[in-house]
Amino acid sequence: MLKSRYSPLESVKIMGHAPNQVMGPNIELLLWNVFKCKKKGWLEDFKFLSSDKDLILLQEAILNSPYDVDFKKSLQHQWMMARSFKNVKTNIETGVKTGSTVAAQQHYFSVSKPSEPVSQTKKMLLATVYPLPTLGQSLLVVNSHLINFVSFDKFSMHLNQVFHMLEKHDGPILLAGDFNTWNGKRLRYFNQLAKSFSLDEVRMERKPRFNHLFQHLDHIYFRGLKVVNAHVHTNIHSSDHYPISLSLQTLNPVSEK
Repeated sequence: MLKSRYSPLESVKIMGHAPNQVMGPNIELLLWNVFKCKKKGWLEDFKFLSSDKDLILLQEAILNSPYDVDFKKSLQHQWMMARSFKNVKTNIETGVKTGSTVAAQQHYFSVSKPSEPVSQTKKMLLATVYPLPTLGQSLLVVNSHLINFVSFDKFSMHLNQVFHMLEKHDGPILLAGDFNTWNGKRLRYFNQLAKSFSLDEVRMERKPRFNHLFQHLDHIYFRGLKVVNAHVHTNIHSSDHYPISLSLQTLNPVSEK
C-alpha cells in the first residue's frame, strides 16, 4: 500500500490584525477557491481583489508558504485558517481561510467525518461570528469546502455538519464556499437545507467551466442581509475558480410599536 502524502491536521491558525469594531452596515465580500495558490499571478490578483473587502472567504488556502508574511503582518484583516491536512513532503498545510476587518467574537471549526478516496484527506469548515452595528446583533459567517469524489450519502453527511453550525444562531447569516455541487441531486439537497434555514441564494451572472462539468460549485447563501451587487470576475485566471465579489448591507431591525 502506498503511503499517503498527507497527514491529518485539525486546528485553527490566527494571523493579522482587524482594525474595526463592528461589521457593517456596508459589507464588501470576496469568495474565492484559490487552487492552493499554484497558478502564476495569484498574489497580484488577490491583492487587487481583496484590498477593499471587509470579509474574504478562501478555500484551498495554504500555510507554510512564502505567502504567509502577507497574512501574518496584515493590519487590514484578521485571518483565521482552519487547517485540515498537511503535505508531508512540502510541509504545506491546506484548508479554508477567512479574513475580516473585525475581530471574530467567536470561532468554530469542523472537519468532515468521511474522507476523500485515494489521498484520504478531509475537508474543513470554519464558522466565525462578528458584532453588527445594532447592539446585541451578530453576523454568523460559515466558510466551507465540501467533500468531493464520494457517494451522495457521504456528501450529505458533510453538508449536514455544515448546516448544524447554523442551528443556534437566530441573527443574520452568510454561508459561502466551494460546495462541489456538480450534479442535480447534490444541489437539490443543498437547496432543501438552505430553505429550511430561511436562506436565500445570491443570484449572479455566471460563466460555466468545462472542468466543473459546466456546473456552478461556488455559492453564497444569506439571511437577514440585503444584496446590493454581485460580480463574478471571469477575467481572472489565476485559479481554476472565478473569484466572486459581493456587496451587502445589514438590515435595521423592526422597531416594536
